[in-house]
Amino acid sequence: MKLENSGIPLYLQLYEDLKKKITGGKWQLDTLVPTESELMSSYGVGRETVRRAILKLVSEGFLYRQRGKGTYVCRNRTEDGMEQLVSFSSEMISRGYKPGAIIIELDTRLPDQEIQDILNLPDHEPIIYMKRLRTANRLPVALEKSYLNRSVVGEVDKEKLTGSFYNYLVYDKKVQLGRVTQEISSLVADEDTANLLEVKAGHPILQLSRLIYTPDQIPFFWLTFSYRGDLYTIKTRLEPR
Repeated sequence: MKLENSGIPLYLQLYEDLKKKITGGKWQLDTLVPTESELMSSYGVGRETVRRAILKLVSEGFLYRQRGKGTYVCRNRTEDGMEQLVSFSSEMISRGYKPGAIIIELDTRLPDQEIQDILNLPDHEPIIYMKRLRTANRLPVALEKSYLNRSVVGEVDKEKLTGSFYNYLVYDKKVQLGRVTQEISSLVADEDTANLLEVKAGHPILQLSRLIYTPDQIPFFWLTFSYRGDLYTIKTRLEPR
């Protein structure tokens, strides 16, 4: 397919056509996309046009790059506003990394008093506990601990937890999200966290604590992220209404 000078910049024409290949399913998740030279030849455009189109798709989270290997498909739909805020996977994709998750623990347990109070649960009400190591391009970046109200979330399929939990919760389980509150603090890594993040005990970490409510204002999802302080920086984007 050769692009034409139609008044629309060539890089935007190329961007739209490549995006259709992704959202339409022609290019599946984790597919290696054609090289710059191959795209230049296929579309009859210059290198700068290809680079601008690819960069736009990377910045929107449809593609990610792996140094020395190429560019891959990493999403097949447009993210929503809530996903931009609360999804680790979406955030890593937006930074050009391939996100991953290693399940360390998944069980049903009685919460301690602190968690019971945070989730406003009655006595003897069990929760779902999940502990995962989150990675970016296979490098450990954060330790995630999640506490979930079973009456809202239901049972959790372990097979779904190696990817985006946000996608699983919202698109597979159809759980609606409401208000979100979060706090960021600085700590040092204890021995367990340090071992999992491959740093020394006492290494600086950023801890993000987040509480998610249902649209009916029921707190149902409490989690903490312990990020490696040398690899992670806070990035926030606010769009005006």
